[in-house]
Amino acid sequence: MMGFFLCTFVAYTFINAMKYYKQTLYILCGLLLITVGVLVHSLYLSGVENQEKDKQTAKMLLKDAAVGWVSQEFDNLGVPYSASGDKNEVKNPQRRMITATGTLVVNVDSVKEQKRLLSSDLLASMVCYLFKHKGSSIGGLNEQWQKKLDASLPHYYSALEFMSQMPNTEKSFQRTIAGNPTLCLPENKLGDYYLDNMYFLSVKAYLSAPSVWWCADWRRMDIVLYIGVLILGICILVFLLIYNRNRVPNDKVNVLSSDVLVRHDEFLLSDTILSADTIVSDDEIVCSLGNAKYQLREILFDEKEMAITYKGQVKQCSKQPYKLLSAFIHAKDHFLSDGRIAEICDWNLDDIGLEGKRKTAMSKLRGLLESDNSRVNIVRMRNEKDEVGFVLLLTK
Repeated sequence: MMGFFLCTFVAYTFINAMKYYKQTLYILCGLLLITVGVLVHSLYLSGVENQEKDKQTAKMLLKDAAVGWVSQEFDNLGVPYSASGDKNEVKNPQRRMITATGTLVVNVDSVKEQKRLLSSDLLASMVCYLFKHKGSSIGGLNEQWQKKLDASLPHYYSALEFMSQMPNTEKSFQRTIAGNPTLCLPENKLGDYYLDNMYFLSVKAYLSAPSVWWCADWRRMDIVLYIGVLILGICILVFLLIYNRNRVPNDKVNVLSSDVLVRHDEFLLSDTILSADTIVSDDEIVCSLGNAKYQLREILFDEKEMAITYKGQVKQCSKQPYKLLSAFIHAKDHFLSDGRIAEICDWNLDDIGLEGKRKTAMSKLRGLLESDNSRVNIVRMRNEKDEVGFVLLLTK
């Protein structure tokens, strides 16, 4: 039962869509544009959201890489260390470092503490030893970070800018870049960090992320729904265009036989037939003179100037008769179907007064051509393909 009602609804909707073809086409195109806009907006928001999540993951990977790198450096030196100890329950507001010139005191900064790469105070304090006495390079840290990024976040690329302000050294300030220097741009900056607990060894981390469209979650339910609606809408649009193209009556008639012609003064179909000897061959209907000028017996039609000359009198064509006459001249066999006429005049096929509009338009065109005198007639007919329309003829 539900299937029956669904089929009935679809059939009813299709019939109405065909009745109001142009309106349906405009509405469908509008809905498709809206769907594309919503889809692009959703993809952009999804990409931005996933980029932020990936950056948080990259920060965690950087801290893991820092622990692994320092551990590896101490292992290579054979120096014992502890990566997790020295977490005092009572926090000391100051830290001290004993040097050859005396004791250095640094106040603990809660903001900088959040930016430390090493949570262990013991391990962080020993990092100074690596750079001060062993000349370790920050390149190893960037390599380990990049490896972790490749495993967890493909298409993300890293770079580190290391700055050392160690006291009592020959070079109190050192700046080193590890990784691709072109990535060290403000828009790629991930954050500022510290390797030691005295805030002498600072690191600026840079992360190059792919575009938001790459980061977007294309499998998210709402995005999949929008894509499905878009594909369905495009299929419906293509179907309507193909169906309407096949549905519109063909305005080309191969043979205009005399047994299907009706006298021009009868607008409705009837059984009265024009005899064959009253019709001139359709090859003699229109003679092209070049430069968009056409001869129809004694009538000269200037398509560019939108003017008709008959027996020395020049008439300017109004828009609708001009469009119809031009269409009759260029149509094969000079036949226009009712549907083609409605299209030329921009009429709605569902208008109640369409037949009256068609009669009025043909009457105006006959008056412009002075059909009674010039014998250039517009005749109602049905062709061999059972298509109803009008044809331009010359009668004797």
